[in-house]
Amino acid sequence: MLIAVPKEIKNGETRVAVTPDIVKKYKYMGIEVSVQSGAGEASGFSDKDYREAGADIKQTAEDTYKKATAIFKIWAPEPSEEPYLTPGQAVFANFQALTNRGRIETFAHLGLTCFALELMPRISRAQSMDILSSQSNLAGYKAVIEAVSHLSSAVPMMMTAAGTVAPAKALILGAGVAGLQAIATAKRLGAIVYASDVRPQVKEQVESLGGKFLEVKSDENFETAGGYAKETSADYKQKQQEAVARQLTQTNFAVTTALIPGLPAPRLITKAMLSEMPAGSVIIDMASSTGGNVEGTEDDKTVIVNGVTIIGNSNLAAALPASASPLFAKNIFNFIETMYDKENKKLNYNFEDELIKGTCLCFDGKIVHPSFLGV
Repeated sequence: MLIAVPKEIKNGETRVAVTPDIVKKYKYMGIEVSVQSGAGEASGFSDKDYREAGADIKQTAEDTYKKATAIFKIWAPEPSEEPYLTPGQAVFANFQALTNRGRIETFAHLGLTCFALELMPRISRAQSMDILSSQSNLAGYKAVIEAVSHLSSAVPMMMTAAGTVAPAKALILGAGVAGLQAIATAKRLGAIVYASDVRPQVKEQVESLGGKFLEVKSDENFETAGGYAKETSADYKQKQQEAVARQLTQTNFAVTTALIPGLPAPRLITKAMLSEMPAGSVIIDMASSTGGNVEGTEDDKTVIVNGVTIIGNSNLAAALPASASPLFAKNIFNFIETMYDKENKKLNYNFEDELIKGTCLCFDGKIVHPSFLGV
């Protein structure tokens, strides 16, 4: 078995799907690893590090893909990489499948077996394989650091002989993995932190981190069976928007993390609400790639709307590659361990296993995931 690790070509991506320490683990299992030259450079891993771990360094993407049994990537192959793919190969990556359904049919036509790591079931057994959790944790931390770096005022309360500097007030919208880490980080920096989420059951988690929960009373259930938020009713949206609007009038920096799988990001902050924020306020919109939670957000750009600096960035984990890559690599390794046949040195796809069923998009050229049949 041969694993290929090509260099990521998506704009701004700095991570790598396999790190040298994980190469050693694959080698111990009897698996060969080919790494494209420079693939780990932005994460702090040199070609020499990979060689010493036992990997074979390839100079081009074409040579890296050639003869590979499985391809490990951060993101699904781009159209420019398709000529290097051959039928029968397995690809493990973040496919952003729910928002890129058309690409799944393309991968099926190419005869590939594809595993969308972002669709990993949210069950106890899969926690160590969940790329969304590991990467979102870092992204939530980085979002706060990014916001604070753009503020023109201090974050913690400071008492000096010349007077007292009031602590900054933060608002975190969405209390999933990224949001909870953002709350914890903002609190550690000394901010007074408020948070909002459509799921009332997260109130206890928010408060355990030192945040204050903006509660909107409702009998509706806005959580899917998989633990994700789902679209809210018009009445709830109105009530939530009013609560958020009131809090924004005294918010110095905000982080928005609200996403609905397969749908555009919910609009939580309007331009009118921005105009009521204090001068110099900053918002990090982590949902910018799917339309943004903030009106006026532009993906991968920093804009100023009604005096508020809005930074659209849905890939903040890539700003911390030295931390993010090892976690991503371990997530994949843990998943591979569940399907690796040590005796025959090959991957065994057991479609009775909920991990396989939940992540496999296509198998040997056919779409098999129930969410995408008939794409």
